[in-house]
Amino acid sequence: MLDQVREPAVAPSSAADAKGDERRIPYLDTLRGLASVQVLLSHAMLAFFIGTFFAAPSSGTLAGYLAATPLFFLLDGASAVCIFFVLSGYVLTPVFTHSRATNGALICSRFLRLAIPAIAGCALSAFLFQIFGGDNQAAGTLANSWWLSENWRPPTSLWIFQDAIVNGVLLGFRDSSIVQWLGFPAASLAPMPESYVAPLWTLSIEFYGSLLVLLLARVRSRTLLILATLVLCRSYLFCFVAGHIAARFELGGKRLLVSWPLAALAATLGLGVCLISHFRSPHALVYVCSVSLQFLAPCPLAKPDYLMRVYGATLLTLGIMQCAPLRTFLQHRWLSALGRLSFPIYLTHWPIIFGLGSFSLVMLAPWAGAPQARLLAMIISIVATIVAARCFEPIDQAALRVARSARKPAITPRADPDQ
Repeated sequence: MLDQVREPAVAPSSAADAKGDERRIPYLDTLRGLASVQVLLSHAMLAFFIGTFFAAPSSGTLAGYLAATPLFFLLDGASAVCIFFVLSGYVLTPVFTHSRATNGALICSRFLRLAIPAIAGCALSAFLFQIFGGDNQAAGTLANSWWLSENWRPPTSLWIFQDAIVNGVLLGFRDSSIVQWLGFPAASLAPMPESYVAPLWTLSIEFYGSLLVLLLARVRSRTLLILATLVLCRSYLFCFVAGHIAARFELGGKRLLVSWPLAALAATLGLGVCLISHFRSPHALVYVCSVSLQFLAPCPLAKPDYLMRVYGATLLTLGIMQCAPLRTFLQHRWLSALGRLSFPIYLTHWPIIFGLGSFSLVMLAPWAGAPQARLLAMIISIVATIVAARCFEPIDQAALRVARSARKPAITPRADPDQ
């Protein structure tokens, strides 16, 4: 989700270690950028128009009917993070497979890639919290949004580095952490509402998913791959396995295994699964999520609808990878430019919505009325996020360069034969 989406060049032995030996895949950059916009729109709607966000066709309202159309996918942030994870599995596989760096260097590189922007994002949030902290509770009352009121409540004792590195990258948050499945006590994990940047919950999954891809790429065991697929079939880590398999078969490159109509059908089915998950979950899937088996990773947030999004978003992403017309449309330069802003948007939108957005709503409501103020606050939040993301981009690119440097293999000087 976080690296530049690239494709190995012809010479695999050095492709992952030299920037010049890699080629961008523009349409995947676009897909990653659009997914970040989904998350932004999802949280903006939850903050200022939560009733519209949760509207269902049974309500008989226009918002309810629109919720049953593909337009609602623009607000589906839960599916967007699954797209991030699939893309990470796809992008990291050739990097880990062909890199001459040690496993330790690759792990360090991945940690730095996640931790540096996370620290900067938490620092921005802490700064904005000093200015706008508490405004989200008053704004939540005006917007009738419990979600806006109950989040962004970092305790005064919370350190930026603790939230970014320990809570974000290494441990994760309560009810969404991978380490909880491995036996780490849930009571020792921080709750998401107390984070400076709650979307950091995905970074621990991203980090351990990266380790999983590293293992699969280096071992290259079919047995291990099948075992990982079965054990992780009901967790977010399944997305990384799917992305890894797609990379093995080069599904995102020039190798098209199916005709574009069939690929488009697969993408449409994936989109349909994501949309249906908002309203109902099959009984079989509910049962699969409810069964407690220690050797199987638990369902995301213990919710069957989130597991449906794992499968739906994965199928959607793989379908797009194989659909030539969709790839051609998505690779336009003005769309693929979104890819560079995907992580900056992801990290900056949270404090801006809860800080500047909430402040705007509180200030504008007496003058414009609550409904109009909510719309204006949402627009201000979105525009401010794009501006902040552009300003945040140099930090993100610096983290990318540091991560690449960390995985460059050390050059051992040759011994002088005359000595």
